[in-house]
This record gives sequence, structure tokens and C-alpha cells, in this order.
Amino acid sequence: MKLYTNDRGTWAGTQADARKLLGKDRRTVEVPVDKANLMAFLNDNKVGTTVAPQDNTEPTPEILSPQAESWVAWALDKVKCGDNNEAEAMLIKGLTIQRQWMKG
Repeated sequence: MKLYTNDRGTWAGTQADARKLLGKDRRTVEVPVDKANLMAFLNDNKVGTTVAPQDNTEPTPEILSPQAESWVAWALDKVKCGDNNEAEAMLIKGLTIQRQWMKG
């Protein structure tokens, strides 16, 4: 069986999902099919889990904090509605939250 990963914690189960989620930055991984080895592989590679950064690790710049992501998503909705002033204010709020999160 094959899974696809970007080696940064994102996994996909089909080629179509891999193209959508990972783009060209992906590799194919052969996964065991027997239950015991499959479970060990999934657990060892933390497939399907979200791992919070440890206190001594710095967050990856490409990842938005959940709060910042919420503000950015809301801003996108406002842009789609044509309310650019409101969207700009929401983006500023989201970026402020992200900067604070990055600083720890």
C-alpha cells in the first residue's frame, strides 16, 4: 500500500489527495499491509495525528496558529463579499496574533 507525504507531517492516502494537499513537494512511501506492522508504521510516523510543538521547538513559519488561521479565513470571506476594509482589519488582527505566537 502507498501513502504520500511532504516530510513535514502532512499525509495523503491517494494520488489525487496528494496532488491537492501536497502539490509537487511529495514523496511516495510504501506502507506495510498487515495490521500489526501497519499500526506500528502509522504510530511511528504519527500519521493522522497533530503534534503540538514542544516548548523547546520553534513553530514552522508556514503554519498559522489556530487563532490566526481563523482571522485569515474570516478575512477571505470578507474579500469574497467585497468588504476589503473589513478584510484588511481582520488580516492585521490575524498577523498580529501570528507574530505573538511565533515569539512564544
